[in-house]
Amino acid sequence: MSLKDELRGLLVERPGAVVVCGDEVDRGKPHPDVFLEAARQLGVAPEGCLVLEDAPSGVEGATGAGMRVLVIPSLVGLSREYGTVDPSSCSGVVEILPSLLAFSPAAYGLPPFRDLLPSAAIDDSDQCQGGQEGQGGGQQHGGGVIPMDRVLRIRGKVVKGFGRGSKELGIPTANVDPAAVAGSLAEAVTGIYAGWARVGDKPEVHKTVLSIGWNPFFGNKEKTLEPWILHSFDEPFYGETLSLVICGYVRPEANFSSLEALVGQIHKDAEVSRAALDCAPLAGLHEDPFLREPSGPLKSA
Repeated sequence: MSLKDELRGLLVERPGAVVVCGDEVDRGKPHPDVFLEAARQLGVAPEGCLVLEDAPSGVEGATGAGMRVLVIPSLVGLSREYGTVDPSSCSGVVEILPSLLAFSPAAYGLPPFRDLLPSAAIDDSDQCQGGQEGQGGGQQHGGGVIPMDRVLRIRGKVVKGFGRGSKELGIPTANVDPAAVAGSLAEAVTGIYAGWARVGDKPEVHKTVLSIGWNPFFGNKEKTLEPWILHSFDEPFYGETLSLVICGYVRPEANFSSLEALVGQIHKDAEVSRAALDCAPLAGLHEDPFLREPSGPLKSA
């Protein structure tokens, strides 16, 4: 089913935007015709275009048009299908990202996302209150947090993990039961996130920064969910049920050259997450009903 009408409707408020589909040119992908026609209508030379693609045939067509291509694979394990990645190239694949959330427009000379939190533009405004646990307002290390259109809500028991959080990193991360992760976050984009956490049936709700994924530095064999609750606890809470509202995307997963570099980045992630969670709309999720429900039975939303 064609989505041309829907696409054009979405672009009504964007002057100069164009929609070109495969049935409007002589040859569809993997030929370059659709990309060249779009560039012609935009009045931009092919070498001035940046194409976002998920399909190998589209990558081939855009490369044939002489355009730079940023790939967001729609299926896991297809990286080899896209050819060589060369960030300095004038055409072809310049980057492969795990999702659009990881796209940094400024890296390509484009305006940054306008909804990053915290933003220097809203420093000291009513949008960032800076009060519950940490300081808000102002641009922080790490760039900013992207508010998520679809908030993730998950509940799982805290289990003993790899024993490296406090010992190796000096950061007391919790480990959520892998069964809860497999059932609720199998399709979730890997990366570092900000959110809110409640331990058991305790009334307090705390800020958290957490990782979803494979932790490339340590080479996990299974997908994990590891929150660092940004609060000091008197004792471990193994066996307790952890309720999480995951509402902001911080950055993609990454490998690091040293343990020190990893630890430094985790603290930057915590800093920017603390500040972002003081800003609307993330701050309001501190009162999310999911965090006020009794902790059992386990579920996700």
